[in-house]
Amino acid sequence: MPQIQFFKSIRFKIAAAFFVVFLGISLAFNYSLFQSIRTSLINAFQNGGKIEALSILNGVDDELTQIPVTQEDQPIQLWFGNMFESQMVYERPDFPEIFSSVFVEIEQPSSGERVSLMEFIKIDSFTYCIARRPLDESTGAQISLVLAKNNQVVYNEISALKSRLIFANLGAALIAFIAAVLIAHFTLAPLQKLIAKAQSVKASPQMDRLPVSSANDEITQLSATMNEMISRIETSIRSQNQFFAMAAHELRTPLANMQSELEYRMGSSEKELSQETLNSLREEVIRLKNIVQDFLLMSQLKSETLVLRRSDFRLDDLIYDMLERMRPTLSTKNFDIKLSINANPEDLTINADREKLEGVLVNLFDNIRKYGASKQPVSVEISEQNEMLTLHIQNGIAENIDSLQKGMGLGLQIAKQVIEKHNYQFLLSKRKTNFTIEILFTR
Repeated sequence: MPQIQFFKSIRFKIAAAFFVVFLGISLAFNYSLFQSIRTSLINAFQNGGKIEALSILNGVDDELTQIPVTQEDQPIQLWFGNMFESQMVYERPDFPEIFSSVFVEIEQPSSGERVSLMEFIKIDSFTYCIARRPLDESTGAQISLVLAKNNQVVYNEISALKSRLIFANLGAALIAFIAAVLIAHFTLAPLQKLIAKAQSVKASPQMDRLPVSSANDEITQLSATMNEMISRIETSIRSQNQFFAMAAHELRTPLANMQSELEYRMGSSEKELSQETLNSLREEVIRLKNIVQDFLLMSQLKSETLVLRRSDFRLDDLIYDMLERMRPTLSTKNFDIKLSINANPEDLTINADREKLEGVLVNLFDNIRKYGASKQPVSVEISEQNEMLTLHIQNGIAENIDSLQKGMGLGLQIAKQVIEKHNYQFLLSKRKTNFTIEILFTR
């Protein structure tokens, strides 16, 4: 058996699944953590800008005559405005030029909208902290201070944090993948041993069994299940061997008879075959035909392709027809048939495949003809009890046999399987020199 490629193995599939699940869960949790840290960093940056802006605004008097001195990283603008217009009063030379037009737009709120005293606007690499101080509510006069803070440092930190988290997640997932491969390797090691042992098992009537561990896990269950399967294979092989042995036995007798008859006639001075010889050969050909039909039926039973064409008919009518058909055959050994019916006529109807059931009875009585004793009559009884119709057949055995199956050909094998295919019961028992067959037809 060729070696399984690593990328097609269960180890890889388990490790890959673990890698994907671990990475997905890790990314979900770390994304949530990243968003929380990002928000905290931005809030801390804005709070710092808020404190600085308010501190600077507090140093500005209402007449805007006193402009406080700011630090190098604190470029500012001062605006004076009312409900009609805003006018820039002061701008530090290094203040970004782009913001002036933006401020004019945001200082024109909709009618009735109240302007926030603190506001943050991010444009490119600057965050603008706008702090307002009202002067006269009736006219809407107010002083607005805009502090431009370079946010590149904090957003670089956020970007670096994002990269570190991504690489940390990928690294952790890779380590988890390698660990999963190793764990899967050691976990599946008993399975590899099981496969190696299974490869050495050869099909035969007596096959080796796979080792069953005491761990009581899935591999233990697999071993036990495979051992049960091996037992079924052994049974099938033994059944097949028995089938071929019976086939050879059944075919050998008519073929030997035909060969002997032909060789005798070939050595005889008679050049033409007599009517007696032709009849004998005809009987052997019919016997071979019946055996071949039995083989076909047995093959259909084994492959479960046998089709039952059920219909309702009376069991006693079937037995009368079958006995009439078997009369010439049974008369060759002077068999007497004792038939008794202990059931109401309306209760004798069964549902079955009439042709198949008639074939079963023919097989049974053919076995009686070959292996039964003609000194006592064959008892055939139909009885009814507890909503069950029973066909009871009993006769003596002509010779002492150790096993009921031995020497009785395919007839009993086929009969049992056909009856069970109908979901009826077929019972066979042997007592001293008699054997009994019972077919139970349940309604």
